[in-house]
Amino acid sequence: MARRDRERRPAQKLVQEKRFLVVVEGAVTEPEYIEAVRRSRRMRSIAIQIETGHTEPIGIVNQAKSMMERARKTDQYDQVWCVFDSETKQTQRCRKGLLEAINSAGHARGGSIGLAISNPCFELWIWLHEHDQNAWIASTDIQAKCTRVVDKHIVNVDELLKLYPDAQRRAKQLDERHEQDNRTPEDRNPSSGIYKLIDAIYETFPPRT
Repeated sequence: MARRDRERRPAQKLVQEKRFLVVVEGAVTEPEYIEAVRRSRRMRSIAIQIETGHTEPIGIVNQAKSMMERARKTDQYDQVWCVFDSETKQTQRCRKGLLEAINSAGHARGGSIGLAISNPCFELWIWLHEHDQNAWIASTDIQAKCTRVVDKHIVNVDELLKLYPDAQRRAKQLDERHEQDNRTPEDRNPSSGIYKLIDAIYETFPPRT
């Protein structure tokens, strides 16, 4: 190719038009983990909204719906996700309105909302990076197991993220087992759908090199 032709070729630019909204319940560990995922990809933006005004899943889903509606007239989101726990720490029982929230997320105006639910809690997802967990476990017990990795904040979150394939594999195996047993969302302890959100991000945004 002649030098003159090479010089006429327009420079390729990275065009990133996809926008994610992730509404999370937790104020620390969940945003820290998702932020580590964001840093590992090339993207224009990913909005992480911390939801603190509600203690029930339906409130978190409704907050996501409200933000979706406001964004529809300006720069709407390509994907919207909610991240929350299935179990209440105080009673070790499933949270009120879980099924209502799941149903509501599937009928959101402008497209369904993705759900990344951990049962009993987000710490299970952290645990699955290095360990199997097949038996039922209470949130207080799984949190106690994770103290080496989670001490108010996630210790070495970028290093933990390197073990994502192991966590994804274990979480998928748990989901497959629950599906085979026809278990309802309330009965899926242990389980974590965080990998569904992370897979969606990985599939949409190229890795940072």
